Amino acid sequence: MHKIGIVGLGHLGEIHLKQWLEIVSNDQVSCFDIDTERMTAIAEKYQVAKNDSFLGLIESSTIIDVVTPTDSHHYYALEALMRGRHVFIEKPVCINMAEVEDLLEWQSRSGNLVQVGHVERYNPAFHAVKGEIQDPKFFEVHRLAPFVSRGTEVSVIMDLMIHDLDILLSLVDSPIKDIAAKGVAIISKTPDIANVRLEFENGCVANLTASRISMKKMRKMRIFSDAGYTAIDFLEKSAEIMTISETGDGIAFTTNEGVNKRLMMKSYGKLDKNAIHDELNDFYNSVTMGKKETAVDLTSASKTMNLALEIQKLL
Repeated sequence: MHKIGIVGLGHLGEIHLKQWLEIVSNDQVSCFDIDTERMTAIAEKYQVAKNDSFLGLIESSTIIDVVTPTDSHHYYALEALMRGRHVFIEKPVCINMAEVEDLLEWQSRSGNLVQVGHVERYNPAFHAVKGEIQDPKFFEVHRLAPFVSRGTEVSVIMDLMIHDLDILLSLVDSPIKDIAAKGVAIISKTPDIANVRLEFENGCVANLTASRISMKKMRKMRIFSDAGYTAIDFLEKSAEIMTISETGDGIAFTTNEGVNKRLMMKSYGKLDKNAIHDELNDFYNSVTMGKKETAVDLTSASKTMNLALEIQKLL
């Protein structure tokens, strides 16, 4: 029976704890936080065990869930891997590539599983349409949020845009040819708003905007290809697909060249699934089933991290 150890009991850490308790029983979960007062309160609230030290948490667990500030991810994940534990790490995985490469080396040594919390891979809207996105040519992406102090130890690229960079790299099978980026720090010491243009070697182009100083939340991605158009609303968990073909039962129209075409629409309403629950459950199943890799593995996350760091250099 696998036991889950959660390190970091802030806003997101508590959410992880609640989701773990829907996957396993209370006696399989324990926690640790350097804020002992909060740790005690959370442990009592959810009726789970607490630990006096992180090493104590490792000793009592087979899976470690790292939900601490980014600058401590490397320390906690490395300690867990060195002691032969499976590790889930919230995004962004680390603060630099040297730390990521260190974790990759220790994962290889241990043979244990690591998954990184790029949660939008589990968004039900993306899950519904990803199989139908073929050979994308152009992306228009907006991820906007009101300002909160949580997460400002990293730039808006690492805080917000990294979600969309991960999705892009999962959909476009081509190296990046060129990067253009502009960003501005408004409230934080790091950029709070940024616009990025990526050009891939296969000709695909992506325009991305991320802001954490907006009045309203927005998490939208529009994807264009020769076959049509896909719109994903990650916030509302809904999606639309418009496909164009020469056959089918859709709306008939004629192009300027006189070619008869059919326009077909498919919509996915607000899908009621919890992406954090699904990613943690998928990771747990990967461990219990003895899989060799996870759905969002450390190698994949390292590519996303490397791209985010390259973008940050341009801001």
